[in-house]
Amino acid sequence: MSKIKGPLALKQLGIEEKIKANDKVAIKTHFGALENNRYIRPSYIRFLCDYLKELGAIPYVAESCGWGAPEEFTGVHSEYSGRATEKEYLQVALMHGYTQETMGAPIIMLDGPVGIDIQKQSISGKRFNEVSVAGRLREFDKMVLASHFKGHISAGFGGALKNLGIGCVSKGGKVEAHTGKRFEFNLEAPISDYEVCLKICPTKALTEGEDGKISHDKEKCRLCYMCHSVCKNDAIDIGESTREEFILQLIDNAVGVVDFFGKENIFYLNYAIDITWQCDCTGGSDINLIPDIGILSSLDPVALDQACVDLVHLSDINPYSVLRDIQNLPKEKNTEWLSYIPRYNRETKKIDLNLEGIPSKHWELQLEAAEELGLGFRDYELIELNIEKKEE
Repeated sequence: MSKIKGPLALKQLGIEEKIKANDKVAIKTHFGALENNRYIRPSYIRFLCDYLKELGAIPYVAESCGWGAPEEFTGVHSEYSGRATEKEYLQVALMHGYTQETMGAPIIMLDGPVGIDIQKQSISGKRFNEVSVAGRLREFDKMVLASHFKGHISAGFGGALKNLGIGCVSKGGKVEAHTGKRFEFNLEAPISDYEVCLKICPTKALTEGEDGKISHDKEKCRLCYMCHSVCKNDAIDIGESTREEFILQLIDNAVGVVDFFGKENIFYLNYAIDITWQCDCTGGSDINLIPDIGILSSLDPVALDQACVDLVHLSDINPYSVLRDIQNLPKEKNTEWLSYIPRYNRETKKIDLNLEGIPSKHWELQLEAAEELGLGFRDYELIELNIEKKEE
């Protein structure tokens, strides 16, 4: 599966006719959060790199900086630890097997060393009219979006659409997807509440004014929101979004990425293996919900994610997964398993394991919104590829 099926899928999508010699190709994937062990295996990405080099292209393995400030500033270990900056994330990538040596290609952060290399893209979205696309995408001719398909506590599932709307935007773009665009400073707060903010701001957009209060230069600010991660007493307010708002904002971000990069330049691969209820951005990893499905590919991210959702729902449940403890859970195939996975409860600020078995189809909102905004279509034809064995 790692060596043959990924390149074969790209070939069937017509990449060999679209790639020119010396084209720079970003392979956008996820290295896995610190302590996660269900991310895409490095060998899968290595064989994509080798295949692209055979076509004369120049591959780069790409990610983007995670939300939050690095532990060296916060002193707090959290689910976002190890991904806040290029320095942190490359160390995690090293521990997870992603290096320039193992990939045979450079590894980069698409939004720069601290997440502030951004490209503003105007859109007509559900919630946003402007998106902060990861700026280094401007350096590339083509992109292979290599996504791990899995569950997600807020979005319902994570696949190609989430890799676009979270993975291909800047650090601040991730924050805005989760919370919206509010960014307000308490001008009456003592400057001591902003002590670490002043030190961490990468563009010196924050300064101490003559009145001893915080001053925010919006022209210099690159919307990394790291100051919010280290301020005291909630001196900075970035708002909060409902689960539904988060999903719509994620899809708005995805629209901005595709509009900026060009839909004709993106090839999508979903690795529907190790399908757990948790996203790769969390530190924990649970037992798979269902058996592995394989690799799916498309030029349409909506059709691709819809196909993965459908195949998950057609699969047998793994009796040893987190779903085993849910009361009255249907045991047969053709059950919408993603409607039962644990979800984030914004009232309690904790994970709700949904032991009562109350279904929620919030996962479908991703697909509905993406289709309405023109990212693709939910209707699809599933074509199985058979590998031909050459006779000796």
